[in-house]
Amino acid sequence: MTDQHDPMEVIDKFLGALRSELAANPEMTYRIIKALPVSVNFEAADMVEIVNPLELISQNGSEKARDLFHAFKPADLKKMARRVNLASSTDMARLSKDDLIDLLISRGAQKIAERSS
Repeated sequence: MTDQHDPMEVIDKFLGALRSELAANPEMTYRIIKALPVSVNFEAADMVEIVNPLELISQNGSEKARDLFHAFKPADLKKMARRVNLASSTDMARLSKDDLIDLLISRGAQKIAERSS
């Protein structure tokens, strides 16, 4: 004879484990939410390590991406730019936040165009 379990208990345990994993793994959470047909707002501080600025520009266009980049601190913008090889620390030295965003947008759009041709 097999052990019988209450289906709702099993589902509750599964969803609890999934919630725990998603709370511990923001990159997985981001990928899952991107796959859903909903729009979700994240705190910029939680997204610095996850957001790919090239993806943000290609999916949203330059103007919408510009608005989205404003949620990040200058140090976060620099980190994102270095991570995807859009700029070096020297390139970004002494740039204002708006100038950093312009740099991300222009170099990101150029890189996207190069990849698509």
